[in-house]
Amino acid sequence: MKKIITLIIIAAMALSALSACAEAPGAGTQTGGPSAADPSQTAATGEPSLTEPAQTTGASTEPTETEPAETEAATSAEQTTAEPGPEPSGGVLSRFDEFDLKLAEFVERTQTGNYVISPLSFKYALGMLIAGAEGNTLKQFTEGLGLKDLSEFENYVKSFNSFEEGFNSKIARDLTEYDERIKSGANPDFLKKPGGALHVADSVWKRSDLDDFKSEYKLRLEMYNARYDSFFGSDIIKKVNDWANEKTEGMIPKVLPDDYDTEGLAVVLANALYYKNGWRNEFFEIGERDFRTSGGEKVKKNFIESEEYYAYYEDADTRLVVVPMDNGVNMVFVIGSTSGLSEKIAQAKTKNVMVIIPEFTTETSLDNYELKGFLGSLGITDVFEAGKADLSGMIEGKDDLYVSDIIQKAKIKLDKTGVEAAAVTVISVKDTAVPADPVVFKADEPFRFYITTGESGWTNDSGVVLFEGRISE
Repeated sequence: MKKIITLIIIAAMALSALSACAEAPGAGTQTGGPSAADPSQTAATGEPSLTEPAQTTGASTEPTETEPAETEAATSAEQTTAEPGPEPSGGVLSRFDEFDLKLAEFVERTQTGNYVISPLSFKYALGMLIAGAEGNTLKQFTEGLGLKDLSEFENYVKSFNSFEEGFNSKIARDLTEYDERIKSGANPDFLKKPGGALHVADSVWKRSDLDDFKSEYKLRLEMYNARYDSFFGSDIIKKVNDWANEKTEGMIPKVLPDDYDTEGLAVVLANALYYKNGWRNEFFEIGERDFRTSGGEKVKKNFIESEEYYAYYEDADTRLVVVPMDNGVNMVFVIGSTSGLSEKIAQAKTKNVMVIIPEFTTETSLDNYELKGFLGSLGITDVFEAGKADLSGMIEGKDDLYVSDIIQKAKIKLDKTGVEAAAVTVISVKDTAVPADPVVFKADEPFRFYITTGESGWTNDSGVVLFEGRISE
């Protein structure tokens, strides 16, 4: 009997938004991705060359007097607070402008209009898959991702786990301080109540009649703090969907369709990333404004604005602003080219900026082999071929496993209070087996966004991309 291993379901969620946002036209499930039969046909072409032009907009609103929120460009997603560890390998995993932007570039070949994806979810999924890879399959992963060895990926996961711990500890401390101030008589109308959450959860389901996972594989998964469970046949669909719905607070209620083929399904590895946060500086609604789509049409969107001291960069091709969120997270908005984005963010200077952005909701399904094609473009191909894939490090007595499918579903909402986002990734494996006038950053034309970790004392790493996407419709 054929055995299928579904490896990795990732649910990611971010930031709470109180007001509903209408989904932008062109968003939602997309199709037309590259075939998984020959991932090499979708080879990436190096540095992203994204086509929507940069445009300096002259629109502005009447400036208001503000005090500097930051005196340095500390909101840059490239800065850290601690002495850096070992030098990175320079591979695509550790470079914001390589893996994340190459992934976005690849996705944009198959998506029309708005989209959102989660690079972090994808990386957690890959980490759980790579942990079971051996031989040439492991070699292709390390070379394709620019890793020196498996420990480099493991350190990446451990580092983000540290960021998660620091994020939630800060919220707990802030809530304790808030409660103490309220008890001492402070007026809650003049205090901002701390909030937000960042949680990573992992589950591993195995069909009950299969041998156990290898002890070495379980050891490699310890950093994921996974819980282990079993399933019988098609009941895995309900188990996975219920789990995803719970971990994404209902944002992704269904990962697997009701008619998902469970014949021979053997294992499901699931990772959930939940993120809830708000803006550090307040945004205000300014009503409907025109938004110019990628096709040149004008549509009405509800805009919000904030004038504050933000890290800002501009050249002939790119305009970007780094908007800080609470608890060490940034959101980067980019108009124009994203080539060399990490260097441009690092060069951003703090200045008084009027940020004008539309509220939006969009969702994307990468369910037509897009992510398989992306890995193929990095030279990671053996894992998709029966007889070539080597995932023998996973289960006792199973050395004929190969990846048959990768799916990601993602959704994001943004309004004046913050952002809410979620993503679910599934990997299936079978066996053969300050100036007088502020600078104005007005996103009334196609733009891209990145939700990244910022400066913190919890980890040496910054610039980890939780979500990225484009608003063009």
